Amino acid sequence: MLIKKTDARKKENSKDCTVWEYEYPSKNFSYATALIDGRYPQEKRAINRECEEVYYVISGSGIVHSEKGDFAINEGDLYFFEKGEIYWVEGVQLLIVLVNAPAWTSAQHKIVE
Repeated sequence: MLIKKTDARKKENSKDCTVWEYEYPSKNFSYATALIDGRYPQEKRAINRECEEVYYVISGSGIVHSEKGDFAINEGDLYFFEKGEIYWVEGVQLLIVLVNAPAWTSAQHKIVE
């Protein structure tokens, strides 16, 4: 199954975060790309309650602020979020690949204090 970038669903998560979701029938994992240029989430922090998530940095730079610490990420780096890890991200033209297992859903992703 081929999914072209032009077929990816574009979502503006905030003024600083744009995501392109690639849809396919698997519930085992999901794939997206995102551009973060500023802060995500805009306020507070985020949590994925049901899935693990990987950020792979294509270009740009950023800092993952997690309950586990603050981690600088740059081109070629990978950050692994455990299920339930609470975080926020600062990015400077941070272009990332997002892989989630099981597949990401908006119902399980929450913004928290």
